[in-house]
Amino acid sequence: EVSAAAAAVQRAMQLCAALARDMKTVAPSLGKEMAATDISTGMAYIKPGDSTPVTAADFAIQGLISTMLQEQFPNDYFMGEEDAHDLRSNEELCALALALSAKFGGPSEREAFLKAVDRGLEQNGSNSRTKRVWVLDPIDGTKGFMTGQSYVIGLALLVDGDAVVGAMGVPNEELNPPLMVAAKGRGLRWWPLQGDGPLTYEVPVPTWAQKEYELPLAAASEGPALTAGEDYPPWLLSPQSARSACRPFGPLAPASELCCGAMIKYFAVAAGRAAGFVQFEQKLKTWDHACGLICVQESGGRATDGIDRRVLFPDRSFEVAGGVVCSSRWATPEARALLLASAPPR
Repeated sequence: EVSAAAAAVQRAMQLCAALARDMKTVAPSLGKEMAATDISTGMAYIKPGDSTPVTAADFAIQGLISTMLQEQFPNDYFMGEEDAHDLRSNEELCALALALSAKFGGPSEREAFLKAVDRGLEQNGSNSRTKRVWVLDPIDGTKGFMTGQSYVIGLALLVDGDAVVGAMGVPNEELNPPLMVAAKGRGLRWWPLQGDGPLTYEVPVPTWAQKEYELPLAAASEGPALTAGEDYPPWLLSPQSARSACRPFGPLAPASELCCGAMIKYFAVAAGRAAGFVQFEQKLKTWDHACGLICVQESGGRATDGIDRRVLFPDRSFEVAGGVVCSSRWATPEARALLLASAPPR
């Protein structure tokens, strides 16, 4: 399963990297949402009622990985964020998505491609706790993909609702190898964009972890600005609308900004770039979080709900008491306790 997950995400990363070289990007901004006027590639649309963008690459990756996994694991179920409804009503979008998928090994026939995309609905409303289910977010942070910022291709394998394999690929990653893959109880390893893995690579101790912080910080709400990594451990938050409500290290110690999506924040914690991440919401989507939690956990960190319990994924959506709280392997117990205390009310 680890090799299959790595190979599938590698292929999707190569698709994104090839497309990104040719596509037009738009101006970056904070948060996940975009206005319809931001869409200048001509091959994206805004999800109704959501304001988050979807590109041809999202559909191409879902069709590609759905097919790859069905060939290798024909008895497993598949859950994906997208479905083919909009492809059937937008021929231009469908044609580009089909061409992209076929170029990288996906179906070349239109109906086979649409069927592969629609496999993502296999877990639509049915309980997954008694099944093996592959869960895909083809591009988490599609806004980041369209604006030249960070985004993640995320794939997880659930067994009885528990994440046992997780892979997160960041095609434009520069500091670490771009693909991390975790297996429950076996740790986290790294893969390149292309070629064999795992690599012989160990994340270096981050600079912020070599400092001592006096936590919690003074409760003053006014004063000179504090610097993440110097005055307090760097940490991350989603959604951005919770910035005023969630301040684990004090009023003058805000979360660092990192666009786009939740997965890039899990990636940052597992890679040691942040001491922690608070997902300040209690109703979440499985594809946004399953692979991120296992990667943080297997990197040596901690990934739980807001009351320090294991997170399970019973269906396409799930609820967690107090949101999700992650901490790096280098975060101190004091920092972890403050992150947990900052979670939303249960």
